[in-house]
Amino acid sequence: MVVENLTRDEWRDVTVTVNAYYRGGAPTLAPGGRLEGALSGFVTGLGQRFDVNRERVWRVEVRATSDAGPVALDWELRRQQEIKR
Repeated sequence: MVVENLTRDEWRDVTVTVNAYYRGGAPTLAPGGRLEGALSGFVTGLGQRFDVNRERVWRVEVRATSDAGPVALDWELRRQQEIKR
């Protein structure tokens, strides 16, 4: 997983949530900086790790704060039915 800060502001308290359950993050992300982490490093609140052999990524949420205000980035894989419409 790669998250890149393309803004001019430092992001603080960066949280990346995968599939609404698995979380990772960093205390800060500098302007132009990249946050990189293996999907297997993302864990649930109960300590379960993302299993790349059994699961696929269908949703990613990034949350942080900056001097410019809250940061919220969302990505979601569209389901096949929605694409066919």
